[in-house]
Amino acid sequence: MSENNLKKCVPIEIPDDNPFQNDVLNRKDNIEALTTFITSFEQSIVLCIDGGWGQGKTTFIRMWEKYLHQQSIPTIYFNAWESDYTDDALIALIGEIGLSIDKMPKENEEKSKGYLSKLMDKLGYLATHDSKKEWLTIFSAFGSFCTGGKIKVDKIFEFTNNLGACLAKEQIERYEKSKQVLTEFKDLLSKLTECYSTNNIKKPLVIFIDELDRCRPNFAIEVLEKAKHLFNVDNIIFVLATDKSQLAHSIRAVYGQGLDVNGYLRRFIDFDYLLPTLDKNNFFINLLQKFSLDQILQNLKFYNLNTLYNSEYTYLDFSYDLINLYQLTLREQEAICNILNIALRTRNPFDKSELTMLLFLIILKIKVPDIYKTFSKDSMSIFKNLALENVQSHFTLVDTNRLSKFPLLESLLLIASSSTSLSLDTPIVQNYINKYNLDEVKKTALEKCFEELGYIRYKELLELKKTIEFSVNFKFQ
Repeated sequence: MSENNLKKCVPIEIPDDNPFQNDVLNRKDNIEALTTFITSFEQSIVLCIDGGWGQGKTTFIRMWEKYLHQQSIPTIYFNAWESDYTDDALIALIGEIGLSIDKMPKENEEKSKGYLSKLMDKLGYLATHDSKKEWLTIFSAFGSFCTGGKIKVDKIFEFTNNLGACLAKEQIERYEKSKQVLTEFKDLLSKLTECYSTNNIKKPLVIFIDELDRCRPNFAIEVLEKAKHLFNVDNIIFVLATDKSQLAHSIRAVYGQGLDVNGYLRRFIDFDYLLPTLDKNNFFINLLQKFSLDQILQNLKFYNLNTLYNSEYTYLDFSYDLINLYQLTLREQEAICNILNIALRTRNPFDKSELTMLLFLIILKIKVPDIYKTFSKDSMSIFKNLALENVQSHFTLVDTNRLSKFPLLESLLLIASSSTSLSLDTPIVQNYINKYNLDEVKKTALEKCFEELGYIRYKELLELKKTIEFSVNFKFQ
């Protein structure tokens, strides 16, 4: 690729014949173990794949879905967020099952369509009902009791006297009918799931439900209820991919902040599986390769820091340090690479100081936007103090030895708030050393960084922000 060409990031390709071909996060072992787990049940279960925003849940279940196809295990993928415009979750779920029938063995297709047609007939009793129809009937009746602007009181009294009994009788009859229909619905559903099997080998139907945490609260709750109560049929496995902490907010929005959400969810979810946090550096280098940026970053070296790290220290190493420092999610890494790619391709080459500051500002914009917003010529000192405090807040006892040698960022933030080049004797540096009680190792590291990075002007810093703001207008899916 030529130096000035742009390259966009595309979703991870998951080939049908090799689902793990591009599995840079090593999810294969997790998926194989989960497959063994779910296929050991003959009853219906609900499994929750719990992971935070941007941790790769959708990619995980898409890989799993392709892997199950290789094992001849039927699957259905249901994106709840794309379906929550509907009034009833049950209709959306049945609709998704209907769309999957064309993919099943031909010998079972006609039979399954017959079962599906009968299932659709039952929806009238099981789907959510619009109570406004009942009230329209009542209001119409009241209208018939009014003649010439005068109300027939005796007729209204007679009507209301019988209304309660009539409605109660109707509700009882409807309840009894619904119980009967529910039994018939589950029987038809059981027969339909058998149609997905091949060679008379009974295998579970796995229904993946994605993006539940992004749905309207009422719709998310309804999906859980329908999955547990109406689809509680042997050999149906539900796999929910969701962030349970976000789902908890949706549930509390409906039932109140005092609700015991974990207790509530135990009614619907049989097992939780916390999506493992894996080596994000592998994912990041894979992104850089997609953008053809890996060699650019690898070739940029910080020579004065080699003795600190006892090895060659490159801009790629610095990028890894920042990812680990800020615990960036996979989706956040994608967003950062998108912006970095545009920035590097659309303006003149950056020197070391600019490029180091550029990456940090992009991360702040994505991760700590409140601090990023203070970055301006008139508030450079405020920005510097907030940013340095934020960097320090990420240091822990566990990683102190590694990050005590993380001077590039700190030195650059000190340089950014100064109008001249810096040394250890400069008052702004002395104040920083005293404030955080830096040891001799850290002071030596800062000094080497001042020599490596030199001086950066306000104008150059503000140009960086303009470049970032231009770059974020591009959205790659």
